[in-house]
Amino acid sequence: MDMNETNRKEQDELESQEIQDPQTLQGVEEDSGQKDELENARREAAEWRDKYVRQLAEFDNFRKRTRGEMELLRESVAEGLLLKLLDVYDDMNRTLESSSADDSGLRRGVELIHQKFTSYLESQKISKLDCRGKEFNPDEHDAILMQPRAGFPANVVLEEVLPGYKLGDRVIRHAQVIVSSDADGAEEGSTE
Repeated sequence: MDMNETNRKEQDELESQEIQDPQTLQGVEEDSGQKDELENARREAAEWRDKYVRQLAEFDNFRKRTRGEMELLRESVAEGLLLKLLDVYDDMNRTLESSSADDSGLRRGVELIHQKFTSYLESQKISKLDCRGKEFNPDEHDAILMQPRAGFPANVVLEEVLPGYKLGDRVIRHAQVIVSSDADGAEEGSTE
């Protein structure tokens, strides 16, 4: 009986293991299923994080680009206004150059306005281009006439018809100038 009892116990153990085996296998399957779900959830979270970071960077770039565009627009509007004011400033300079001493009260008033106007232009970093006697520079000058003149080499600014101005380092209005030409070339052209 000892043998039978031993066999019986072994058989009972095997039956109990058979009953537990499907549960153990199912638990293993559930664990691997949960691991797969967890891995999928992590992958999806990483994708969403990547999309979020990209969207955040795109928005930051948009904000910087918009800020730059607004600054350019502001500068463009300011430059347009300043160019119109420069025409008035030039008229004021011509008035001061041509007014007679008889209009001393009027002249004094125009001089005061001119001083304020000059101060304003300087505060905006606008400076007049220095042209006379300098070599012609197409980045600063517009030649409206070329004249041969004795004692001057070719391509030298003889006279300034309309002054040019810079805003900082950038030319906002070219000076209109009369430029010297080669005197020898003019004489050869006139004899032919």
